[in-house]
Amino acid sequence: MVKYLKEFKFENFMVFLLITIDIALAVLSSVFLANVLNSLIAREMNQFFLWLAIDIVLWVVDSFFQGARDVWKEIAIQKQLNAVRRDIIEPLTEISYSDFEKNSKEDYNSWLNNDTKLLYDNGFHQIYFVYTGIVAMLFSGIAIIFFHWVLLLTTLLVGAILFYFPKVFKKSVERDTEQVSDVANDALATSTDYLRGYEVLYHNKQLGLMQERTMGKFNQLATANVKLIFTRAWMQYSLLGANMLGQFLILAVAGFLIMNGQIGIGVVMSVGNLSGTVTNYSKSVANRLILLNATGKLLEKYGKIADESKVTDGEEVTDFESKLELKNLSVAFPDGQKIEYPEIVIEKGEEICDYRG
Repeated sequence: MVKYLKEFKFENFMVFLLITIDIALAVLSSVFLANVLNSLIAREMNQFFLWLAIDIVLWVVDSFFQGARDVWKEIAIQKQLNAVRRDIIEPLTEISYSDFEKNSKEDYNSWLNNDTKLLYDNGFHQIYFVYTGIVAMLFSGIAIIFFHWVLLLTTLLVGAILFYFPKVFKKSVERDTEQVSDVANDALATSTDYLRGYEVLYHNKQLGLMQERTMGKFNQLATANVKLIFTRAWMQYSLLGANMLGQFLILAVAGFLIMNGQIGIGVVMSVGNLSGTVTNYSKSVANRLILLNATGKLLEKYGKIADESKVTDGEEVTDFESKLELKNLSVAFPDGQKIEYPEIVIEKGEEICDYRG
């Protein structure tokens, strides 16, 4: 996906810039909360209302940047998704017909729709989330060290544990994501085939077969989706439990420093927000990196479309059989019924009349 980030440099620059400004304002607001609480404890009303007003202004300005960030993010993602679709369709205009037939039309259609939906949710959105997490952890860490270095050390320790913990689930998420993509392709191909053959099934009273086979595939897709969600939920809630333990440890250290007079009571509110940012993003970034890596593998199969054998615009196709023969053609159904077609020979140049009615 780095290819598409580079292709749309300006759009992504705007997204990353707005994310950075948003995080900077949010961290600054958290730092000022310590001044708000310390002023309140000291009963300095003028200082209290001053810092409170500053915090409100920061919140209003940050809200504007958040809106701009979301708009630019959607612009960048939509352009990148269309670039992915372009890279799927463009090779189809250059390869030979035999190479085109190596994948079904349903496969191509699924890549253009089902896979791009996965890339939207679990691909490009995750890239921006990971960047947001990295910037948030960096700025929060810088802010925490101004309160006390022990708090930063404790926060980094908890963050490191939460960052590496999700790697336990890496292979499971990759496997289940790929399975959802494959089953979705299969379900789309099956439903398309049976709908195309509706007339044959109708005249032979086999419409129940269409329902049985099609719903069977969609039930498999439902099972695959549930399995993926279960794996992701198990990973996320395991991380949530570890995160809560880490938060308790940080608050315990902050309480110890307050009781020893090394930091003010007002710092608790700021440290709670900032350390929470570091630990929450530590586990979330690790989680999203696994999801992003699993989803990024979908792009690998699109590169297999192109082939060295290409048909140029001026090339004439002349190597084909002089006649078309259909022999031993039949369609069998599960209940034992069978439709058998007679042998048909169509000579080159022969005109064929198609009677429908």
